[in-house]
Parts: sequence; C-alpha cells; structure tokens
Amino acid sequence: MDLTFEGGNIFNRDHYPRDIMLQAMPVMKKMGNNLDIKYATVDSAGAKRDLAAVGYGLRETSHTETMGTVDSGAVDDRIRYLLRDLFEEDIRVERGSDRILVLMSCAIDGLVAETKDNFFGSTTRSEGKYFSYQMAFYSMRRASYCFLVLSLIAFKDQTSVFGIPTGMRSGISYSAQVFECKRVRPTVLYNFGRLHSGESMESPDGRHTATLGNDGNFVVDGRWETHSGGKGVGPWYLVLQDDANLVIYDSRGEPTWASGSQPGRFTMRPWRLDMQNDGNLVIYDKNDRVLWAVRV
Repeated sequence: MDLTFEGGNIFNRDHYPRDIMLQAMPVMKKMGNNLDIKYATVDSAGAKRDLAAVGYGLRETSHTETMGTVDSGAVDDRIRYLLRDLFEEDIRVERGSDRILVLMSCAIDGLVAETKDNFFGSTTRSEGKYFSYQMAFYSMRRASYCFLVLSLIAFKDQTSVFGIPTGMRSGISYSAQVFECKRVRPTVLYNFGRLHSGESMESPDGRHTATLGNDGNFVVDGRWETHSGGKGVGPWYLVLQDDANLVIYDSRGEPTWASGSQPGRFTMRPWRLDMQNDGNLVIYDKNDRVLWAVRV
C-alpha cells in the first residue's frame, strides 16, 4: 500500500509534473539498487556513491523502536518528526495513524505460528513482518525527493517456567528510514523553491548555470546578473514565491532584488523556474505560459 503525504509544499508521487517524473526515474533506480529486502534497509554508503555519479546528494535520518503495544499513532508521530527534521516543513502521512494501523495488521496477520516451550526462563517468539519502500514525495521548497523505508515486525514473547507458560507479551518493532535525495544543481525550482548563497541551477545538458553568489548577486552564465552583490547582510537566498515573483532576500529577510513577475489572477499554479538548454532562465505557469524570462 502506497502512503500519500500532506502538508508543506510537496507533490505526491502520482502527481509529479513530467520533468520531475523524468528526473525521478534514475534516482529511483539508484536507490533501489541499494535496497536490502531481507533486512528492509537501504545501504546509505552505496546509495550516496551511486547517486553522486548522476549528480545527486543524499541525507538520511532514521529511528528504530520496540513497543509493547500496537500504537500506530506513535509510529505516525515519529515519521512526522523525521520528515520535519530533514525537510524543515510540517509534512505528514495522510490519515497516518489509520494507514499505519493497517500496515501493522498486515504484520500481525502473520503472527500465527507454532511455539515450543523450553526450560526455565526461556522465551519463544513468532514473528510477522511488513515492509514498505517507496519514493514518497517531491519537496518544491527544497527541490528534492523523499524516500521512505518502513519495516514493521509483530512479535509475541511467551515466558515459561519448567515448560509451563507463565506469561505472554505482544507488540511491534519498527524501523523507519527517511532519505532526502537532492540534485546538487537542480534544473527547476517550483513554488517556494530556494537557492542559497553559493548554490546553482543547471540546464539538463549541463552547459548553462544560474548561480547565487556568496555576495548575493544572481548570475546567469556570466552574461546576465541582478547587480545585487553586497546589498543587505549575508547570507542570502533566492526564492520563487507563491505569487511567482523571484526574489533575493538577505539574512534579515529584507529583499535585495525582485523579478517583479506577479502573475495576476488568471495564471495557474504551480509556477516553475526553468534553467533551459538554450541558456534562457524562464518562469512558467502551469499552462507553460511565460511569466518572466532572462534570454541570453
């Protein structure tokens, strides 16, 4: 069962725009090549190596816990915390507690197994497992993909004294890995997407770049610039706002440059900023209408 996500500024996987889906394909392949199905984990070192070869970086956070009760809300809260830790937005599983309870039930359904009593103080265990791996969503704000690896193990521990059952304990063990996979130089920014000082966008063919310098100046291929270098107090960031205006802010939140591309009420979200193979940097609306452009 695929999980869907809500909150923040994201695209769920089944709603990716075409260019985001095309970029996702090699990323999914590289991550999948480093998935260990037996242990329900991703080899982070291998994934970082393989993704670096196609121009992506990888960050990870994770949590493992054994619970004496079947508490889907606690797992949902933990995943929400992990997502906030990496993506800096309140992103959560849609109907998370209910959906995770269904996954726990899948694990518990495999719990029926023969147990064998042993000697004094012994414990026997039967287990049911549920394992989920998916590309979860695309963060517009961070221009990055999220992968979720969730494994659930239902257990039943039975204690016995001289072969006589004396107690039973059941619960769930779970492991959650959350990965952020981000292109080192993104080709597109969507609503709320940002570049920080020293970061660049790059055309798909790698021949053209748009860079926000460490002085706060935004430059396209060295042929066009915002002339905002040194204005305000660094560090700076460039953001494609929800009004389709492209703005540079300093560390105090003061604007130092703006494209002035407010779209008006007839254009359609989401907006996107494309660094194109022809060297042009263009803001489009949902219908591919040009709202603003740097033509070099």
